[in-house]
Amino acid sequence: MTVIDNERVFSRRRLQPFFEPLRRSHRKNPVCACGFGEQCIRFCRYEMNSRCLGQQAPAPFVGHCWKGLSEIVVPLNDGSVHYGMLYGGIWRSAERDAPGGLPDGFYALRESLPELSPEREDELKGLLQLAADGVMFALRKANLLEVAPDSRSVRIVDFLHERAADKIGLPDLARTLGLSESRTSLLVRELFGKTFTELLQLERVGRVKHYLAGTELRLAEVAEQCGFCDEFHLSKLFKRCTGLSPREWRNEKRNRQSI
Repeated sequence: MTVIDNERVFSRRRLQPFFEPLRRSHRKNPVCACGFGEQCIRFCRYEMNSRCLGQQAPAPFVGHCWKGLSEIVVPLNDGSVHYGMLYGGIWRSAERDAPGGLPDGFYALRESLPELSPEREDELKGLLQLAADGVMFALRKANLLEVAPDSRSVRIVDFLHERAADKIGLPDLARTLGLSESRTSLLVRELFGKTFTELLQLERVGRVKHYLAGTELRLAEVAEQCGFCDEFHLSKLFKRCTGLSPREWRNEKRNRQSI
């Protein structure tokens, strides 16, 4: 199972992920890791999130990804608020063929997977819904869902998530909240224990890691996608936050995954 928290709700209180990295990535599945790239991120993180948001009555469904794979997606909701998705399994899709151009090893891995039968689908949807209910219970117990969806902490995190790739600063957040800059600065410190600049840097560095691990984009392209003026400033901040240069971090990440 994989849990994707697209809006970072599960880490708002402590700015650290609630789930370990293995649980938050499909790359633990060999067939997903083979040929993993930007399209994988776009499908599982964004397309499936949009589909969940478009449901009037959230319920488990089967998603068929661009690589010709199937997975059961369970919306993680508390009342009318959508927080993320729980994914179960991986199967060979009967509705979508695998595209060409993927690594040779991918096709053998895909063919080794069974298709998801209707009977098995119905059974697993029920079991995965129980698992999703357990996840939401654990999040409530950890007080990660007690903030109202329109609270200022939620609005701040949403602002960072939506605008981190833009040229933004504290005045932009202040206008969004309808507060003065000084009050906004104090509010951010009260809610998160960090300055606005530190929060923005955390968001951007997190995005850089996402692109370094999951795509072949050049560093200049990553900088553009993540709100940095150039790759020099990206590298400087990234090394200050992680102790490694982007290239070193990418190589270390890929060496660990190949073991």
